[in-house]
Amino acid sequence: MLKVNGFLTSQIGYDLGDPKRALIRSYRRDYVPDGARFTVLPLTPDNTPAEPVLVGDVCYWGETWNAHWWEIDFSPLEQAGEYVIVVSAPDGAALYRSEAVTIGDNVLWRETVEAIALDQLEARVADARNGIGWKDCGAEWREANSHATTVIGLCELLSVGFQWLTAEQVARLRAQIIHGCDYLALLQDTALRIGAPDGALVHEIPNHMVLIPGDTAQAVVALAYAGRLLADTFPEKSQEYIRRAVRAMNYLILEAKPFGGLNFSALNHGAPPDFQPPDEFMTRDLAMMLWGCLELWAAGQTAYQRHAARLAREVMARQVPPEHAEDGLYGHFYTFASADFTEKANVHHHVGHDTGATFPHYIAPLLEMASRWATHPDAPLWRECVRRFAEGYLIPACKRNPFYLLPVGYFAGKGLMSFCGPWHGINTSYGFAAALAVACMSVRNDPVLRQIVVGNLQWICGLNAGITRKSFGGCVLWREEVPEGVALPYSQIHGVGRRWTGCWTGIRGSVPNGFDVNPQFQLVVEPDKEKDEPLLYTDEDWIPHGAGFLAGLTALRGHKRFER
Repeated sequence: MLKVNGFLTSQIGYDLGDPKRALIRSYRRDYVPDGARFTVLPLTPDNTPAEPVLVGDVCYWGETWNAHWWEIDFSPLEQAGEYVIVVSAPDGAALYRSEAVTIGDNVLWRETVEAIALDQLEARVADARNGIGWKDCGAEWREANSHATTVIGLCELLSVGFQWLTAEQVARLRAQIIHGCDYLALLQDTALRIGAPDGALVHEIPNHMVLIPGDTAQAVVALAYAGRLLADTFPEKSQEYIRRAVRAMNYLILEAKPFGGLNFSALNHGAPPDFQPPDEFMTRDLAMMLWGCLELWAAGQTAYQRHAARLAREVMARQVPPEHAEDGLYGHFYTFASADFTEKANVHHHVGHDTGATFPHYIAPLLEMASRWATHPDAPLWRECVRRFAEGYLIPACKRNPFYLLPVGYFAGKGLMSFCGPWHGINTSYGFAAALAVACMSVRNDPVLRQIVVGNLQWICGLNAGITRKSFGGCVLWREEVPEGVALPYSQIHGVGRRWTGCWTGIRGSVPNGFDVNPQFQLVVEPDKEKDEPLLYTDEDWIPHGAGFLAGLTALRGHKRFER
C-alpha cells in the first residue's frame, strides 16, 4: 500500500446538472474521522471569508486498489462559480482544504472539445509522415485501428455535436474526418497493390503491412459513418467512402479469417497460459462488424440489414447468463463461443490478434438497430441484450470502485480487475464506456448510469486516483516534482485544466495512455487482486484516447438536450 494521501477533484470543472463529487484517498483508515463534514465555500478574489453554500457529510466509501476512499458529494450545488471545499472534524476543527473547483454550464465541453478534436489533430497532421494521416502516437506509426477509431469519435461529434459548434469549427471538423478517411483509403489501396483480397486494409504504412480483420471492421464503421455524414457537403468523398466500406465489409463477410495466435495475450484475456485462440472472431470483432453493417444500411446500402441481424444473434449467443454469473456479474460476453473466459474492456497490445481491442463491450449499436428497425422480429431481443448487460454487469461492476470507472474485466478465480492487464490505451475504453452507459439509459432507468458516464469522463478530466512520485516509474518522458506522500489530481488532457499530465509529443489536447500496473508497453504483472491499483502512469499519447472521450462527452450532452 502506497503511503500517500490526496484530496482529489476535477481539474477542468463540473457541469451543472451532473453529479459533482470529490474524493479523498489515504493509506490510513483514520485519515478522515467518522462523522467528518464538508463545507463548500465560494472562492473570493481576496480570500475574505464567505458564507457556505452547501454543507454535508463526508462518507467513507471503503477500501479498494490498496487505499481507503471517502466521498464528498456536492451535487445539489447548482450555481456556477469557483469554490473550495473544506473538510472538518466532528468538533468543527478544519482538517483539509481542496484546490479551487469550477462549476458551470457545459464546462467540460467548452474546455476540451476544440483542443482534442481540432487543435490536437491539426497539429498531428503537420507532424505526420509526409503530412498523410495523423501523427498517431509517440512513434512515427499511423495505425489503421487508431485512425478508424479517431474518425469514429469525430463522426460521433459531428453527428450530434455540430449544433454546439461554430460554422468554422464544423468546417475544421469535416476536414479532419476527410483527412483520416483518406489515410484509411490509402491503407486499402496498398493492401490491393500487394495482392491482398479486395476491400482489406493493411495495418500501417510502411512498417506493418499485414492484414488484421479487426482493422478492416473498424474502418467499415469509420468510412460508412463519414460517408453518410458528408453526403450533402462533400458528395464525391461521401460516395467514395461508402464504396470503400462496401468493399471492406464484403471482404469481412466472404473472405476474412480470424488473425490467428500471433500476439494473442493469454495474460490479458484471463485465458489459460497454454490457450490457443480458436478459428473464431472475438465478440468485439463481431460487434464492430455489426456496427459496420448498420452504418452501411444507414448510408443507403440496405442489403446489410440481414447481415447485421445475423451478427447480432452471434453476439447475443455469447452473453453470460445469470446462472453462470462471475462473482455475481452477468450479461457481459464470452470472448469466443468455444471458450469460457469473458471479454475484457481492453486487451490491445503489439501488432496482431489483439490489436485495436479498445472498444469495451460495445453493444450500443444494438439499440440503434432496434430503433431503426423497430418491426424486426429480433428488435426486442436486441434491447433485452443491452438491458441485461447494463443490469447484470455494467452497473454492479462500476459500483465496485469509488469512481464508477469501468473495470478491465473479471479474471476467473482472481476477481474483477481495473489496472492489472492493460498494456496501454485504457483511456480509450473509458471514453467509449461513457458513451455506452448513455445508450444504456434508454433501457435501464438507474441513476447509477449517470454516475458511470460522468465518472469515466471525469477520470480523464482530473477526478482520478492522483499522480504520486511512484507514478513516474511507468513514464518514459514525463517527470514532475510531486511531494512525497501526496497524490495530486491531474487532468489527462495535455494543456487543459488547472494541472495536466505530460505526454510524449507535448501537443495540446493529447490524452496519454493513463494509469496502469504494468510498465508502459510491457506485460509483466500477472492479474492479481492484491496488485490491482493505479500504481504507475503511462505517458505515451495515442490518438484513440481523445476519440473515446469525444464520443462519451457528445453522447452525454446529447442526452442532456433531450432530458431538458
